[in-house]
Amino acid sequence: MKTILVITFCSLFVHFSKAQTTTADNKLSQTITFRPIPKGPSVLGVFQGRPPCAGLAGQLQLSVPNDCIKLKCDLVLYRQPATFTLYVVGGGDLVQQDGNTYRRKLLKGKWSIVKGLGADPEAAIYVLDFDAPKTRIYLFKGNENVLFFLDNNKQFRVGNEDFSYTLNRVELVAGVK
Repeated sequence: MKTILVITFCSLFVHFSKAQTTTADNKLSQTITFRPIPKGPSVLGVFQGRPPCAGLAGQLQLSVPNDCIKLKCDLVLYRQPATFTLYVVGGGDLVQQDGNTYRRKLLKGKWSIVKGLGADPEAAIYVLDFDAPKTRIYLFKGNENVLFFLDNNKQFRVGNEDFSYTLNRVELVAGVK
């Protein structure tokens, strides 16, 4: 009797549960911004994420507070010319706003794509070459909507239970002040 109940429950659960829809049906998440929204055919994509502070702050030579646990990254890739902007909140220069202080940095540079990662010779890797500091970051293209930070050896960076080294494509929406 117990076995029949378990089988019945599992059958009903599978029957009534809904799997994630296909990529064509998925919608980009929207995020509010108070900066001008980059638009037009030159914009390849806007990606955001909250990676752990430790891995990227040092590589990007950002000043961070001792208790920094994450950075907020906002990456815009442009097609022609192949340039990018990376806004980082949580590291960088001190900014005063509405009586509060926080850290923010705008970084710029050029990007390119190289092929090959480990056993996959067709894997696409975005290479971000920063104007200043003179450093390079590698991003593995998981698909059109997600990029994964790699270390300098092109190995995946491992996040923690709260934050990951990923950037997700977003649609920017103008905030109201």
